Amino acid sequence: MKRILLYLLGLCVIPQAIQAQSSIDTKIAVNSQTDDKTFVVIISNENYKHEEAVPFARNDGEVFKVYCEKTLGIPESNIRFAPDATLNEMNYEIDWLDDVLKAYDGDARAILYYTGHGMPDERSKEAYLLPVDGYSKSPQSGLSTKKLYQKLGKMQTQSVIVFLDACFSGAKRDGKMMASSRGVAIKAKDEPVGSNTVVFSAAQGDETAYPYKSQQHGMFTYYVLEKIQQSGGATTLGELSQYVTQQVKRKSVVENGKSQTPSVSYASNNEGWRNWQLASTAATKFETRTVASAQEAPVQKAPVQKAPTQAAPTQATPIQATPTPSVPAFDESVTADLINQGKKAMRAMNYDKAKADFTKAANQGSVEASYQLGLLYSNSNYDDYSRETATTHFLKAAKTGHVEAMYQTGMMYLGTDNTAAKQWLRKASDKGHQRAQAQLEKLR
Repeated sequence: MKRILLYLLGLCVIPQAIQAQSSIDTKIAVNSQTDDKTFVVIISNENYKHEEAVPFARNDGEVFKVYCEKTLGIPESNIRFAPDATLNEMNYEIDWLDDVLKAYDGDARAILYYTGHGMPDERSKEAYLLPVDGYSKSPQSGLSTKKLYQKLGKMQTQSVIVFLDACFSGAKRDGKMMASSRGVAIKAKDEPVGSNTVVFSAAQGDETAYPYKSQQHGMFTYYVLEKIQQSGGATTLGELSQYVTQQVKRKSVVENGKSQTPSVSYASNNEGWRNWQLASTAATKFETRTVASAQEAPVQKAPVQKAPTQAAPTQATPIQATPTPSVPAFDESVTADLINQGKKAMRAMNYDKAKADFTKAANQGSVEASYQLGLLYSNSNYDDYSRETATTHFLKAAKTGHVEAMYQTGMMYLGTDNTAAKQWLRKASDKGHQRAQAQLEKLR
């Protein structure tokens, strides 16, 4: 059966110690069969700019990539790994997944794996995945699971599997609240999924998705990987669900003293999902993977979390620059107020007002306003979401020297015009933009 396996697992990771030979990190099943019609996007958000880090998220994503390549037999060229992804980067990778499925006319499947913070909207109770540049108090800065499921449901494939190792109660991985004004856990509402979609969630309701500290993994991801290891990849979703739910329920109480109950969501007319398999044949050979020595969980990793903000002083310079002669002079205090009002409207998800404020400031010559319009149109929660329009605004700001706009322009071109993408990423990199530098390394 044609299917898409989209894994969104919100975990937390760091390199782990070399453990016993039976460890999921070191004993890797290797499949002799190649699955060249499966495409994978792995998003592992660990180091947040405005929130605490997610312990072990990077490691979870890296090890999951190994299992996709080795145990499921997916070519490395079919796998996209996006650690510490922004909202724009998350949207870009999901768009890539949509494009590749269209190219295969539905005769392909995919895996989208997410690890990181989840968060609820306190008013609507809707759930969001939080990018590394997002704010837990600002739903518009996250990726709406409702809109994500809608997009996945329209993709050209007969099945989509989503794994979310993130909770949506507003809690961090240690069980404490992120930034909920109530200071209590919130139960996000369940969103409907398409008939081609199955969603595995790490926790129910107002529960927390805890780490498995002794194994240096998120607990949910650990048991997903363990089942894949034990089955050589040839596990059905029914078997995987039963195993992971049972193991996480038991181990969470022992390890963390708190309940955590994974769940599965699917459409009522999707009666055969339990028989879907990850790999058609089981891997029977194993190889030993060497891993780095253990590190502490990233509680003390503030320098790493704040690294992306190092470029901020450079970014601010062009915003304050004197307008070019072709642009009428403007009152900076007026445009600054418009931009602040627009940002406030964005946080309140009042996109029409945000657009009006940013447009008014941009028409007065504000480079920052053009950049903000780019962010607005690249926000998948916005009904008028448009990569083309976003690119136009980013490009306008980038041409004046706005460093963050240079980076975003490069990311917008990536996949459609890689020459232009590299050009703008290099410009941002030369200005000290660290994410641009990291993206250029991936493109080498």
